[in-house]
Amino acid sequence: MLKIKVEKNYRGLLKYRWIVYALVVSVYFFVYFHRVAPAVMGQAFMKEWSLSGTTLGIMSSLYFLFYAAVQIPSGIFTDFIGPKKLIILSAMSIVVGSFLSYIAPTFTVLAIGRALIGAGAGLTFVPLAKILRYWFRRREFATMIGLNTSIGNVGAIFASAPLVAFMVLVGWRNIFLYISIIILFLVVMIIKFVEDSPEKKGFPPIEQQEVNIAYKIDLKTTIAQGISIWLKNPTIFLLAIIIAICYGTLMGFEGLWAGPFLANVYKMNNATIGNFLLITAVGMVIGQVSAGYLSDKVFKGKRKTPIVIGTILYAMNWMLFLIVITSKQNLLLLKLLFFTFAITNSIATVPILGLVADLSPKNIYGTVAGIFNMSPFIGSTIFQGIMGNILDKSKPIIENGIKIFPIRGYLWAFTFCMVAASLAVFLSIFIKEPTSVNIAK
Repeated sequence: MLKIKVEKNYRGLLKYRWIVYALVVSVYFFVYFHRVAPAVMGQAFMKEWSLSGTTLGIMSSLYFLFYAAVQIPSGIFTDFIGPKKLIILSAMSIVVGSFLSYIAPTFTVLAIGRALIGAGAGLTFVPLAKILRYWFRRREFATMIGLNTSIGNVGAIFASAPLVAFMVLVGWRNIFLYISIIILFLVVMIIKFVEDSPEKKGFPPIEQQEVNIAYKIDLKTTIAQGISIWLKNPTIFLLAIIIAICYGTLMGFEGLWAGPFLANVYKMNNATIGNFLLITAVGMVIGQVSAGYLSDKVFKGKRKTPIVIGTILYAMNWMLFLIVITSKQNLLLLKLLFFTFAITNSIATVPILGLVADLSPKNIYGTVAGIFNMSPFIGSTIFQGIMGNILDKSKPIIENGIKIFPIRGYLWAFTFCMVAASLAVFLSIFIKEPTSVNIAK
């Protein structure tokens, strides 16, 4: 009779975990929306406050700067107080930042709102990933990370063509207000239905054979053990550099400068720009799920091979992109490259997150992941800022209060990204992954 009850509880766990996942990943949807929205809203910001390319780049990069800044405390407190409380805190920070963006009487207030959104977004990924580690099996982890990022990228889809349409209907300020209201509703639902682990809802552990270890450890031990994992595994440092390059270059492009590039070089209007960004966002949705499946199923949990393949393809994508835009022809091929930017980047980055999880024990995974998750957003901050600086040095002209950058500026900026992506290929060759017996439990 006891065995039947346990089996029934386990079946209930397999169903209930999707409720938990749906609620927390809904917050992550808005993390990605805010991440890339400046590519569409950037022209409006530049016109309203007469911004330079460097100023807009710095404002947009505040999201990534504050995202990176909270990663270490995010990881530590995910392990110490539990992921549920941290996700609630992250959501409320996004609410406040969005509301400040809505009322913003000055550019400074808008920048403060952007910083709060970035900090809140930065507190989201690590606790969500830890919830995945407790509510899903190890062999499902990369797939779920891919699905998680894909759903986030649905947010990026809404920050492309649909965002252009909504801006026409209600204006960019009201969009921030509506986001605040929706996230507040999600907070209420998370408080009611989400728990840190299956055991806290009366379910058995998701891995039936695992020992039910104590969930919390003291703060000092959490930090010490998390740092020790980094010191014992130089591979994690290597992975951090690779993902900083791959994600930083993509966010420098998709997250900010793709919109002005299409407007300045190809003379596209906002609706057409939104459609191009939509193509990249759809590519991210498909690429993230596919990359997770490839890593878990096709390569059977081996992470190095897809990382190497992905970085090679991503660097080649930049090379082809430079060739196409130099000729300023063949928009169909340009659209294809916008799509494959996302696919190749996903193949490179999703297995990296899976490998970090393989190297990290569950009880301190948040701390390890928090430290690691600084790297892609430090990369994004660096690349958005440097690309803006390169563009400012290309002798732009001003039309109707908006800076118009020449094609040579974009060629310099994108060549910088291509060289960086080539470095990621070289570094990926030196990755060492654990054997199955050494994978952290």
